[in-house]
Amino acid sequence: MSNFILIIFCLAAGIISRKFNWVAKDGFKALNAWVLYFGLPAISFNFLPKLTWNNSLLITMLGPLLVLAGSILFFYILERTSKLSKRTSHTLMLIAGLSNTSFVGFPLITAYFGADKLPIGIVSDQTTFFLLSTVGVVIAVKGSLKKNNHVDFGFILKRVFTFPPLIGCLLALIIPRFIDISSLDDFFHTIGSTVSPVALFSIGLQLNFGIVKSEIPNITYAIIYKLIIGPAIVTAVAYWWGLKGEIIQVSIFEMAMPSLVATSIILNQFKLNSKVGNSVIGLSIPIGLLTTYLWFYVLNSYFL
Repeated sequence: MSNFILIIFCLAAGIISRKFNWVAKDGFKALNAWVLYFGLPAISFNFLPKLTWNNSLLITMLGPLLVLAGSILFFYILERTSKLSKRTSHTLMLIAGLSNTSFVGFPLITAYFGADKLPIGIVSDQTTFFLLSTVGVVIAVKGSLKKNNHVDFGFILKRVFTFPPLIGCLLALIIPRFIDISSLDDFFHTIGSTVSPVALFSIGLQLNFGIVKSEIPNITYAIIYKLIIGPAIVTAVAYWWGLKGEIIQVSIFEMAMPSLVATSIILNQFKLNSKVGNSVIGLSIPIGLLTTYLWFYVLNSYFL
């Protein structure tokens, strides 16, 4: 219960701080830098060396791919059957197809399943980022207003292998094989424990609830897919395969997270429909706090 209160408190603190100008307009960038360069790598060092491979982790890695593939198909059909522009349909593919598996996902995993389940979230998060930096860039390029755009393979590789949490993840898997770093567990735990409050406070500073009336149907489609249809696809696959247990629960739970905040960077970079994208991000977080509560009880009922 205390973790859930922490989530509400930190989000509210960010919103209030922005409203009263207690934090510089771009102050969230410094908070994000702490989370990306120090907090998330510390979590990797704290948990990944203790992670034992389980075949159920395959659904953890497959989940983000299923949700993104379903989003591409869903909004491609919507584009073909309605007056949806290619620019907006590709925006919706991205914003509804990628989950906030770390900034919101980690605090919620801690709140509902316990901090010891964070390694599952890390696997899900790295897969999500990999998809954002590869398939996500391709989707953005194809829907961009910019002319003469092409997919630069070198650009994609640079994005993937210079992402600090991924570097931290790889080092956390490699270094303990050669050096005993168990004496630093408390240090990594302390640094890693800052991720949830700092990330949530940062999100509160960035939340945008502005809605363009003409875009309400598109925003609605994106939120319904992101919070209901997307995780339902992964749920159906896991149920069909007869998979159960906490790894499966956490893996599906991660796919029920709100829209990935970092997607807005891609939307702006490739001049997609950022107004719709930012509205979906802003609205999906408070709505997602409610729907994830429902998903938790669904998962406990069928996948325990």
